[in-house]
Amino acid sequence: MFEYLTYMRRLIVSVLLVILLSSVAATILAAETTPVFYARVDYLLRTEENVELDFGSKSIIKLSSYAAPPGFTLESFTVVFEGKTPAQVIPIEYDKISKNMDVLASVTSFSGEITLGSNGYNGTVKAKLVTVFKRSSWVPLQDNLTIDTSEFKDTGLQVVVKVTIDNYAPYAVKSVTDPKGNELTSLSMQDKLPAGAFKVDPKHVEFDATTIGFGKYKIAFNVGDDYKLPNSFLVIEDRYMEVTIPAKTSKNYMLKSKAGWNTLGFIIVLYSVTPGPLSSDARVTGALVDKAFERSEEFEIRGASLLIPPLLMNYWIKAFLVYGNSAVISNNEGHDIQAIVIPIYYRQIGTWTPKGLVATINKKDVADAYSAYLVVQVPTIATIQSITLPGGQKIEGVESFTSNWLGTWRSAVIEKTEASIQVKNGDSIEEGDYFVEISWKPVKMIFTDPKGNPVPGVQVSVEGPQTAQVVSGVDGVASINVYTPGVYSIRANFKGSTIAALTLGTLIDTDFNIECKVYRLTVNVKNALGNPIAGASVTITNGNYTQTLESDSSGSVVFNQMPVGVYTVTAQYKRITSSMKVTLDGDKNVDINTGILFDIPFVGPVTAMEVAAVSAAAAVTSALFFRPRKEEEVAEIEIG
Repeated sequence: MFEYLTYMRRLIVSVLLVILLSSVAATILAAETTPVFYARVDYLLRTEENVELDFGSKSIIKLSSYAAPPGFTLESFTVVFEGKTPAQVIPIEYDKISKNMDVLASVTSFSGEITLGSNGYNGTVKAKLVTVFKRSSWVPLQDNLTIDTSEFKDTGLQVVVKVTIDNYAPYAVKSVTDPKGNELTSLSMQDKLPAGAFKVDPKHVEFDATTIGFGKYKIAFNVGDDYKLPNSFLVIEDRYMEVTIPAKTSKNYMLKSKAGWNTLGFIIVLYSVTPGPLSSDARVTGALVDKAFERSEEFEIRGASLLIPPLLMNYWIKAFLVYGNSAVISNNEGHDIQAIVIPIYYRQIGTWTPKGLVATINKKDVADAYSAYLVVQVPTIATIQSITLPGGQKIEGVESFTSNWLGTWRSAVIEKTEASIQVKNGDSIEEGDYFVEISWKPVKMIFTDPKGNPVPGVQVSVEGPQTAQVVSGVDGVASINVYTPGVYSIRANFKGSTIAALTLGTLIDTDFNIECKVYRLTVNVKNALGNPIAGASVTITNGNYTQTLESDSSGSVVFNQMPVGVYTVTAQYKRITSSMKVTLDGDKNVDINTGILFDIPFVGPVTAMEVAAVSAAAAVTSALFFRPRKEEEVAEIEIG
C-alpha cells in the first residue's frame, strides 16, 4: 500500500505532460488523404493482494479496488480463487466471471466493486485480489515504434505494456528490442525469461517491463498488404503429429497448402521425462516465435527401502506459438525428446451487421480439423457483448470458461475487443449460425473554424466498408455510425466547397477535431460619398454556393464561416446593382461602392454617373440654346 501511494505522488508531474500530448494527438489535419494507422499503447499497472474470505462470520462480503493513480483509469478488479471454489460461493455484484470445467475460477468488475455471497458455506476461501489500471495512447505507425518505460522505474509496481495494431493495417511485428539491446523475439533471449514475460504475435506485443527492465523498447514492423488480416475468421487446428526428435538433431516442418485456407503457423509442444538432473536444451525457431508456456521439475522415486535405490528424475514441457509457414525444432540434449506439432490455418468468415457479426459454421468446412474456433477481433471503438450459439444459448457475463460439451469439453473467451468460441473439438461439433453481439461507439468528428467556433451544417460523406451521409449539428459535431472494421475515406463539404478530406486508417476511441479553413467576409455597402447604405441586398457566390443578406443600418453585411476561394459580390439597392471579385483566404473586410449620389422619394436612387450624365446633357442644351447671336447688319437707304 505504501508503494502504491508513493507511486501516485511521483506520477502527478509526468501525467501533466501525457495529458498535453494526448490533447495534441486528437487534432488532425483537414486534408489527409493517405490513411494513417495507429498503434494503441496500453500501460497496465497491476497490484496483487492475497486474502482469505471468511464466509463463516459473514454471509455477504463486499470488496473494493484501490483508487486509480493520476492519469490512469481502472481497467479491471478481479477476485481469483485458489483451488476449487465451493459451489455455495455465489457472485452477486460483478461484471464478468470465469469458469474452469464449470467451476467458478474468478470474478471481475470494471467499476471496482464486487459482492460475493454464501449460500450455506461457513468456511474460508483463499483468493487473490488483482487490480489493473490502464493508461492508453495512440502512436502513428511507421516502420518502427519506440516505447519508453523509464517513468515507472523504482515505483515497486508491476508494469506491463501492451501494443495493439489493427488486423487490417498493412503492418506486422518483425522484432522487439529491450532497453539493453537484447532481441526479445529470439529464442535464446526468451529462454532466459519466465514464460509469459514476453508475448508476441503479428498484431500484438506484450511485455512485463518490471521483469525485463525499464527503459526504451523498440518494435520493428514489416510493412505491406501481405500483412493484413481479417477481423473475423475461422481458425482450425489440423490433425496433430506426435514425433520423436533424436538427440543432437533438428527437424524442419512446412505448412502444406490447403484449398480455401490461409496458413497461420504452428502450435508446437516439446516435452521430456528422463533420469538425471534437470536439463531442457531444446528450442523452436521460425519467422516469429512466442514461447507461451514452460514448466519443469526434478523429483525422486524412492520405495519402502533401498532394495531398489532412489532414482532422480526430471520432466520438462515447453509450448511455442509459431507464426509463419515453417518451423525448426532443435534438440541439443543427449537423449531423444518428444514433440506435438499442430498446423494452424484460418479463413475469413461472417457478415457484419449493425448489431454484430453473423457467422455460419458448416460441418464440411471443418471436417478435416481436429478442433476449430470462431475468432472475432474488433477496433477499440467496439465492445463485444455476448455470443449466441446456433441452439439459442447466449453466453454473456463470462470472460472465459471451459465446460463439458457433447462428451468432451468446450472453451470460450469474451473480452472487450476480442472473443473466441470453440465450434469443434474432436468429433463434437455445433454447426449453424453464431451471432456475436457487438456495440460500436460512433466516430465523432468535431468541425471548428480557426477561432475554435463550431461549424454547423457540414455535409460529411463516408466511403469504405460502409457508406454514410451525415451533417454536423449546431455544436459542429458529426457522428458516424460504423459497424464494420476497415479503412474509411471521409469528405466534408460546406457551402459548395470541400473543407476537409481525410482517410481514417484506425478507428480510435478519440474525437477527431478538424479545423476548417472558413473565414468571415464583411461587405460594406456605400454610396458615392462613402456613406453607408442600409437595406441593400448583398449576394455572394462561388459558383456552387450562393447566399444573400441585407445590409444593416451601418450598411454592413457579415457572411460567417465562408470557405476559402474566389467570390463574386453583388450589391443591389432598388434599381442600382454593383459587383466586384473578392479572394477570401482569411477574415476580410471590403467596401462596395454603388455610385449612388442621392435617393429621391418616389423617384429612386440616382448615381453620380447619372447626375454627371444629366449635367453634361444640360450643359450642352444650354450652350446650344443660349448661344450669343451675331450683330445684324442694317442697311441705310437714302430716299431722295
